Amino acid sequence: MIEHLPEREQEWLARFFSTPNELNWSSLLDGSASARESDQVRQWLGLLAAPRPGAPLILPFARGGKIAGWFATTQGHSGTYELRDEINAWLGPTWLSRFERVAEDSNESMAAALRDRFGGIVYRFTGPDDAAMEAISARLSEFAGVLERRPPATRTRVRPIGAIRSDFERALLAGDEAQAEAMIAELKQTGRLNEENLRYLEVRLSAGLGLWPQIARDHWLIKTMADLALPPQILADLIEALYRTYVDEVEAGGEPAAIRDAFARHIAIPYPKLFASRRGIRAPRVVKAFLLFEQLQAKPDPAIIAGLLDLLPPGTPSLSAAPRAAEPALTRLAATTADEADEAFDDGQFDRAFEFYLRLPPSRKTISRLVSCVGTIGTTEARQRLLTLVDEAGADVVAGLPPGIASKIESLREAQSSGPPPAEKPADASANPWISWADQLQAGRDLTAAEQDVQSAPTNWDAAKLRESGQLARRFADIIGGLDGKAGAIARAAVPQIFASIFPTDSAPPPATKPIASLLFMLIAMDDALSRTDLDLLAQLASILIEQGLSSSEYVSLMSDIEDVQQRVGSYAYLPWSLDLSEALAILPCSSAAEREARLRLFLHLLGQASGFAHRLAPHDLIPIETLAKDYGVGPDAVSVLKRKSEAEADTSSMPSLNGKTIGIYTLAEAAGSRAKAALEKLFPGCKVVVNSDLVATPQLAGLAKTADMFVFAWKSSSHQAFYCVKDALTNGEPIWAQGKGTASILRAVLDHWPAAGNSARG
Repeated sequence: MIEHLPEREQEWLARFFSTPNELNWSSLLDGSASARESDQVRQWLGLLAAPRPGAPLILPFARGGKIAGWFATTQGHSGTYELRDEINAWLGPTWLSRFERVAEDSNESMAAALRDRFGGIVYRFTGPDDAAMEAISARLSEFAGVLERRPPATRTRVRPIGAIRSDFERALLAGDEAQAEAMIAELKQTGRLNEENLRYLEVRLSAGLGLWPQIARDHWLIKTMADLALPPQILADLIEALYRTYVDEVEAGGEPAAIRDAFARHIAIPYPKLFASRRGIRAPRVVKAFLLFEQLQAKPDPAIIAGLLDLLPPGTPSLSAAPRAAEPALTRLAATTADEADEAFDDGQFDRAFEFYLRLPPSRKTISRLVSCVGTIGTTEARQRLLTLVDEAGADVVAGLPPGIASKIESLREAQSSGPPPAEKPADASANPWISWADQLQAGRDLTAAEQDVQSAPTNWDAAKLRESGQLARRFADIIGGLDGKAGAIARAAVPQIFASIFPTDSAPPPATKPIASLLFMLIAMDDALSRTDLDLLAQLASILIEQGLSSSEYVSLMSDIEDVQQRVGSYAYLPWSLDLSEALAILPCSSAAEREARLRLFLHLLGQASGFAHRLAPHDLIPIETLAKDYGVGPDAVSVLKRKSEAEADTSSMPSLNGKTIGIYTLAEAAGSRAKAALEKLFPGCKVVVNSDLVATPQLAGLAKTADMFVFAWKSSSHQAFYCVKDALTNGEPIWAQGKGTASILRAVLDHWPAAGNSARG
């Protein structure tokens, strides 16, 4: 081992094992040194041969024909103080008579050799007598053995919280609960989140996965969180969960009195503190909740009601018998007294108090309380309205403000001035915060604020005009797509916020959003490493783009981009994703010969990759491949090679017998459900497969969940009402979760469930 050390190591070792050290390097090389001394040196140099940062190195020196002491250091600058503690722990005053740090200016040649090679602190130690030296040698030999078996210390790089949070939001968009929970675990490891932050993440997880009743029915969770200064997203999630669970169904009946009664009983009376401030949230259900809350006041304010009605999208069923804000009677401000404003403020209704105080003559008290309201509301609009009032107030009023209030006003003014000057804002920026944000990134203005502001975009920024105007969408996509540096990094990190705002799950994306879908596809595909979450989002965007309508050249370009992604992730682990995407492309429109050729080329590329892991392919992989080959017009010869390699490795002895058993499948992708039914009945002759695609809870769905021996739930293509129907009806725990929407994912879910399936069948 010693003779095989690199020349660099042998050079300093020759210096160390030379006069005045009587243990000579040449004697260690030729084996003439005593076995005891040679073995000890070899043991420590074995650690040197496989260096670990900070690993100890302890070497002996000899005088008068025997070991007289040792020099110790670490392989690098780190760990030297820990080494001192470890040596004391192994030896201590029982054996040591001398333990000291060698001074850096010492001319001790052995210490200099170690210091010149490793650069760290060098220690020297010895024992009082021969017995102690024998004990020290034995203990050091044990210490070296422990170090050899000690696993290398790995220092995990802590990612920025913003990057982890972005991945968390991406996982929620893709409906990937496992990945989202992994991101929560990583956030916990940063040590920078308190208990409140972790509670927020749990709420966000349930909301992102659409588990609204799970949030709404946790009374004490909501009661506790209502007392906190909630971030806008979490406030929106809580109110959304309550509204969906307790009001949606009543609202469908269209009776305003019944709606208000349900809202009061289940939401307003139990959780009034949730309505302290809307915090600028524009989500329709949240706006309707605040509208209903205002209507329940002893003296509802017409102007507040009118403002909330105007925030609702056109065509939203009105919750008020009164006309909309276009009526002069509603837009006229009601007479407000100071007592009413004080009552609203004392009750913690800060939105209401803010509106009332603005109507009163400015005074020291009203401005002080307006400042307090703005601190809770936290929106740019509220800040601007307050500063306008202060600017228009008399100098005597402003001069009489307490120093603390004056300081807060100046802070608000500084925050106001840090944004883009009015002259730099395009004409439509004030009406579209997304365009304003893109312009801010492009100009490189206050990028830190831009990074923070976009976090509240899904709840507080109006995306309606961006979704409806192809011109604005194109402009936004062109600006964001051309960013680089820090601005580009901010845009890429904001992918979840852009996606959630422009492509909400409860409405179909209009054709005008096609440029933004292309932008998001590019931003995700550009990532160095693509996770399963990223792939799911890419598949969603590909479907959106094709359904919106692509020209022949755009379609061919999209297939080329997908082929590039497939090249990067082509492995058996991602085969279900690849097959599900190929199935979606086979079903979606494809009109021209060039498009069909591009689509076919992508599928053949997938087959070529599959040949590399054909020995791993199981029947549930081959059946969808065979079906897709027919869809793409590929002859059986292209699949036969895969089948031969697979059959050579196949072991069908473990296949369960599902004869006479019923497999239930729930999916809203009816074509995939039909294909999965045919494939399962081919795999398991004699089994019965029933597919259900009901949008809401129905007796048929509940009955299937109760009677099926196995129930597969394609949760990425599902209705939340159906989920709770199935969950309540199942008698044998959880359903079998399909990770994707397509046939391959459904089959993989069933076959991954083989042990349970076999037990069920044998039972």
